[in-house]
Amino acid sequence: MRLESPSKSKIKLCIAGKNSIAVNALKYALTLFANNEICVIPNHNDNGEDSWQPSLYKFANQSNVKIATLQEVQQIPNVLFLSLEFDKLIKVERFASKRLYNIHFSALPKYKGVFTSITPILNGESESGVTLHTINNGIDTGEIIAQRIFKIGLQDSARDLYFRYLEEGFALFKEKFNVLLNGEFSTYKQSPLQSSYFARTDIDVANIMINLKKTSFEIHNQLRAFIFKEYQLPTIRGVAISQSILSEEYIGRNVFKDKGDCFILSGIDGFKVVAYKEESASFYAIPANNAVSAGGGGQI
Repeated sequence: MRLESPSKSKIKLCIAGKNSIAVNALKYALTLFANNEICVIPNHNDNGEDSWQPSLYKFANQSNVKIATLQEVQQIPNVLFLSLEFDKLIKVERFASKRLYNIHFSALPKYKGVFTSITPILNGESESGVTLHTINNGIDTGEIIAQRIFKIGLQDSARDLYFRYLEEGFALFKEKFNVLLNGEFSTYKQSPLQSSYFARTDIDVANIMINLKKTSFEIHNQLRAFIFKEYQLPTIRGVAISQSILSEEYIGRNVFKDKGDCFILSGIDGFKVVAYKEESASFYAIPANNAVSAGGGGQI
């Protein structure tokens, strides 16, 4: 049920997006604003039910916060618009307000676009981050306000990285919320150096191919980059893998052994990788349009 619309002049804040970062941001905002001064725009696939992540639609309804459309919010003068995993691209000229901001799940200028939980791991990055930036008509190309940079653990999966994004993203939101409210902040342009972008067509998560003719580090990265049990799991010889562990133990080049609950393998440089099997992998198949790590509005 859509709540009755308060006067547009009362709306000071709009939170658009999904999952715990958007829900926690709304909880925090409700400590500072009346519920009729806030509105939300849940993502299109938010059905109002909690799953492995909380529903923004559900929490907003329970809190008597208006659930708005993008078209409604575009007409509100001077509204503070925050995109937190929002699934729509923004056209800034359609907004009466110029206070439009996004928290992107990467250390910009690296990894604009989608698959932000996959690509840093796939590329062997040792760190990532979350970035608060202004919204322009590009895809994650706005000027940077602030970042939080953190380490990616050697054994971390895409799922581990995503949950770290949620945690660090909310911390960044709380840290910078007051300066966004009062407008007392500076920005800087993104560098063209180290800048990268990934579109939905760049990775086919429905057809993950693991190339074993690589170094052990590269094999390990291929596996853990696609381990996100709510979305998909990588496979080796048709068996889904739920965890990959790389060690410095040398076991010989191109080893492959089936140990029942895991595969023991190595790449061309001979270091040990343990790939643990997932027994109930069929549960995790999802439609391609819900691909893991969709960014630029809903990056998992």
